[in-house]
Amino acid sequence: MNIKAFFLSLSLVATSSLWAQKATRIAYVDMNYILNNMEEYKVASEQLSQKVAQWEKEIEEKQAEIDTRKQKLEAEKPLLTPQTVKDREEEIQVLEQNLEDYKQKRFGAENGDYITQRWKLVQPIQDQVFNITQQIGKTKKFDYIFTSDDAASIYADEKNDITKIVLRLLKRKDNAEDRNKEISTLLKENLSFEFKDERQRKLEERQRAHQEALSKRQAERERIKQKQLENRQKREQERQQALEKKRQQKAAGAKSEK
Repeated sequence: MNIKAFFLSLSLVATSSLWAQKATRIAYVDMNYILNNMEEYKVASEQLSQKVAQWEKEIEEKQAEIDTRKQKLEAEKPLLTPQTVKDREEEIQVLEQNLEDYKQKRFGAENGDYITQRWKLVQPIQDQVFNITQQIGKTKKFDYIFTSDDAASIYADEKNDITKIVLRLLKRKDNAEDRNKEISTLLKENLSFEFKDERQRKLEERQRAHQEALSKRQAERERIKQKQLENRQKREQERQQALEKKRQQKAAGAKSEK
């Protein structure tokens, strides 16, 4: 059974268990996120990508040579003896077989260089992730821990995502001071701020919602106060303009009487 089929079967078992047993605890790990945030993996992956680009270029060049030979043979065939045609066709067949062998060597599905070298990049990290998730599962009493790319799921609650704690532990294992510590020790040092129970999470959500509501009300009060101030200033300006106009009219009337 391959890895994907294995996780699929586990997912089906977990789903059926959820119906039968509401207390089932499930978590998941995003392996792609972990790989993309491991610096040594990104560097090695880029180096492998450069090799792949070179292999693909070599394949294109070999294929272009074969195509050129075929076209040349087709154009010259009327001028060649049957034996010469046969010899050239056999040469082309040899080149085609060599090209197919080269493709298998580089990109073969079972033991090609690409599959082999990529597995060498991923396997050490996957092994560490496996060991860490084993400890997390035991410590936090999870019934199942899946990888998000393998489990047959169309929805996953973020509160069940333990990816960041796994990544944090992986990076700590790379530090000289933490390298010789047991995973269980590192886990205890990180659990205090990485994991929160459901009640604490909901409390924090309510507090955030309350704070947002307060901020909105405060902003609305400030807006109303500013509007009222602007209205008062406008009325005062209009009053001053009216007084000034009356003074001018009064002065003009007094002048005309003289």
